[in-house]
Amino acid sequence: MRLLLDTNVIIDFLKQGSSVVDLPLLFSQHECFVSVIVKLELLKHPDITPDEEHTINEFLRLVPVAPINAAIENETIALSRLSKLKLPDAIIGATAIVYDAEIVTHDPHFLKCSYERVRIWNRP
Repeated sequence: MRLLLDTNVIIDFLKQGSSVVDLPLLFSQHECFVSVIVKLELLKHPDITPDEEHTINEFLRLVPVAPINAAIENETIALSRLSKLKLPDAIIGATAIVYDAEIVTHDPHFLKCSYERVRIWNRP
């Protein structure tokens, strides 16, 4: 199964060494990746320390980063029109749709999204 990791799950894991989700287990059992938007969200903070930036970059070396392409652009437009997701979340959702993946998140915006093509991963 393909799983797209959302920003909040990665931040929790990197800050606490653990998360609501067991990322090492997910990596061993599933094909995990992130959207380029997740990469940007992880690295954008002006107060990020060199150590934090290094840790994030090391994590990103372990997981493929999906760029935005025409299919994702088109799906983002459709998703944005039919949901209340903000643009970054709509891009992440569209990336999951295009790559036929479930989103690993605990973001309430995604959890409330009723767009039928957005699938949220439910851990067993």
